[in-house]
Amino acid sequence: MKRSRRLVRLVLAALALALSGIALATPAWAHAELVSSTPASGTRLEAPPRSVQLTFTESVDLVAGGLRLLDGSGRTLATPEPVASGRTVTWPMPPSLGRGAYVVTWRVVSSDGHPVDGAFTFGVGAAPAALPDTVGAASSGRSSTAPAYVVVARLGGYLALTAIAGVVAFLLWCAGGARHDPALQRMARAGIAGGAVFALASLLAQGPYAAGRPLADLLDPPLVRDTLGTPFGLATVWRIALYGVLAALAWRLPAVTSRVRRRLVPVVIAGVAVTIAASGHGAASGSPVDLAVVSVHALTGAVWVGGLVVLVLVGRSVERRALLDFSRLAMASVLALVATGLLNSVQHVHAVEQLVLTRYGLLLSAKLALVATALGAAAVSRRQLGRSRSPLLSVRAEALLTVSVLAVTAVLGTTTPPPTVAASTLGPRPGATSALNANRQVTVSLGDGRSAVLAVLPATTRGSTLRVLVSTADGAPAAVRRVALKLANPSRGVGAIPVPLTARGTFWEARYTFPLSGTWKATLTVEDPSQRAVVAAGDLEVSP
Repeated sequence: MKRSRRLVRLVLAALALALSGIALATPAWAHAELVSSTPASGTRLEAPPRSVQLTFTESVDLVAGGLRLLDGSGRTLATPEPVASGRTVTWPMPPSLGRGAYVVTWRVVSSDGHPVDGAFTFGVGAAPAALPDTVGAASSGRSSTAPAYVVVARLGGYLALTAIAGVVAFLLWCAGGARHDPALQRMARAGIAGGAVFALASLLAQGPYAAGRPLADLLDPPLVRDTLGTPFGLATVWRIALYGVLAALAWRLPAVTSRVRRRLVPVVIAGVAVTIAASGHGAASGSPVDLAVVSVHALTGAVWVGGLVVLVLVGRSVERRALLDFSRLAMASVLALVATGLLNSVQHVHAVEQLVLTRYGLLLSAKLALVATALGAAAVSRRQLGRSRSPLLSVRAEALLTVSVLAVTAVLGTTTPPPTVAASTLGPRPGATSALNANRQVTVSLGDGRSAVLAVLPATTRGSTLRVLVSTADGAPAAVRRVALKLANPSRGVGAIPVPLTARGTFWEARYTFPLSGTWKATLTVEDPSQRAVVAAGDLEVSP
């Protein structure tokens, strides 16, 4: 009973620490975001640029046809090939670039394997002008969650690691005598073979996903070649190779307990966990510490969940001593899982509000709730074990809950984290959606009675003045440290375009020419003097 209470207190303390850490967190890495472009969006140039340069928050990789240059009639112009070097993409421009308006659309792949895209405009000898409605989608766009086939491949990889890690951990630390159990033999082989198959599936599916092309192109040689040249591709190839090593070492379970293999097999399994981390969010920052945190999170989760599945398979035949050993192993795994999960949460979620106002936050909240419930079931199992009763029923519930955690984790790992702004809250809040009035103004709620008004004068493609005024609840100008604006037109395939704003006394202003008519989504980031930022979005109709 005392151990169960200590576990409950530990879980509550960890959750409280996670929330406080999120509330006080500083900006962290996520998917790549465009920091700047040369020329800047909306710039009028007197001479054609020799090159276009894009700078991102992290290293990116190119995809075939990912960068396109459109002229004023919407035609795609022939250009030299761009070159990516770390966070910078340099794209030589054709020397024959003439007078007129141009749109640059881009699509690149983040270090974690997720594609990001956007667009910006510039003019040569003329202001950037509107493009006709005959222009097709310039960019394939990016949803916050990857396609279903990417999620399924990711989930399959987690389940495979769980199967082999759970079996090996149980045999080496709890019940070596179970190595002859045919159910565990099948589970281990399913983990090895399934891991290789799902890794290959992830490798092939990455090409269409990154390039924004249909899944039918998964065997397209250029796409496969592009994928192999990325950190995601390299990590996945290593995973396939490591599963090959596991097949040689652990295909027959009795051999795993030999003196040499009992040391080698866990090392190889840990290597598989590293490759999973290196092909996801763990690779985004490029930091070995971040990679290690995500790797330990994946490995300890696999040991815990896989061990529970093993207990369900062996049922009542497992000895009490083995149950006690697994209880200690599970406790160590859970502590490491909670600690690394806390660090991951702080890395990706920068304000408590993001747990309920963003898709990533909602998924993370669901995962935390499932983990907390599974830990409750684990506490019941330990209490039953302490009373010399069979914990099989609660273990089954625990196993079901933890497998559900893996499913949520698969979706979470392919979901875009919130933008990297200090303590940001994406909005608007429910019930405070933006409205478009007759004067072409977008009003959004910033919470605490504050609001921001974006005025577009006029809201046409012939050139506009954009003004942002932030007010307190009583209508007075609010103290603002920084205001950032991004414009996107999802229906036309144009991603987020940064629009630099200049402070003009009590408001912020910019000159901007909308390249297309239609519905534009304006995203405002408002940062107060304490460096706390609020991000809110609203729709704006732009006429030709």
